[in-house]
Amino acid sequence: MITTITMAVSNGMGLFKPLYWLFGKCMEGLLMLFNDQYFLALIVFTIITRLILLPFNLKQQKTMAKTSRLQPKIQKIQKKYANSNAPKDRQKMQEEMQELYNREGHNPMNMGCGPMVFQMVFLMGIIGIIYYPIQYIIGIDIASNSDAIFKALNKVHEIKGNYFQIEILQNFEIYRDVLAKKFPELFTEAKLNAIADYKAHMFIGNLDMTQIPSIKDWKNPIIIIPILCLVTSFGSTLLSQQIQKKQNPAAAAQGQQMMIMMLMMPFFSFYISFKVSAAVGFYWIISNIVATAQQLFMAKFFPPKRNVARQMIESTIERRSREESIKNTK
Repeated sequence: MITTITMAVSNGMGLFKPLYWLFGKCMEGLLMLFNDQYFLALIVFTIITRLILLPFNLKQQKTMAKTSRLQPKIQKIQKKYANSNAPKDRQKMQEEMQELYNREGHNPMNMGCGPMVFQMVFLMGIIGIIYYPIQYIIGIDIASNSDAIFKALNKVHEIKGNYFQIEILQNFEIYRDVLAKKFPELFTEAKLNAIADYKAHMFIGNLDMTQIPSIKDWKNPIIIIPILCLVTSFGSTLLSQQIQKKQNPAAAAQGQQMMIMMLMMPFFSFYISFKVSAAVGFYWIISNIVATAQQLFMAKFFPPKRNVARQMIESTIERRSREESIKNTK
């Protein structure tokens, strides 16, 4: 009997299905453009998503530059009330901080978390088209017939069900005749050939990217995917931290916490890469490499010191404009 959880995982999470469909159409177009070269299409798709995120990253840098510029004034206020724990003094400190933010037109809550949110959205979309390609890229409505398909295929070769469509790809030679006989309207000869062709392009050299890497099977060459995930993620995170320290010197005081976070995220992605298909790990590797290149580009053409200087000029203009507006209203 198929559990509800198994069926949910087999067909994708309902909340993200519109996203899977959209990303599936994008990948379908890229596959047509690049003659079904799956990983070339995935690389281009990753670059496109990173370019979409570029304006958000620039906004994030601008916000950080403004925060960096205000740090001396913020520290001055904090130092003024450092020796007092009286509620009245703490309240006065908060009021002075708020006056500073209002005067400078700065919202401390607006720290530019957009890039991270969008990266998570894109990651969910990528996972969807990697795990459910038969539904969202090849275009076979397997979701509405998954119960019957699961039962028919499970009689031929046991299916775990967690990654239903990936397992169909992995054992497609075994399942092909069953799919053709039991579900001829869904799995026409053209669709079956499309699945076979799709699977043929899920290899990088001899690496079957539908596999899930395993530490126990460490001699399998696919283990290189989690290792590269760790290395590229660590490199990208290290570079990001160095740029942020230049952007906001006050962050250096929190060096220990930043180091812990810096180490935690790459090792988290390393751990997760043993739980998902190697194709997801490949996406992370490419995403980390592109992110590193993007950070180097931004550091060269939008350096922290220039951002701070530009932010000072913009803030001065904005403040004078507000002051002039107030005078005119009076």
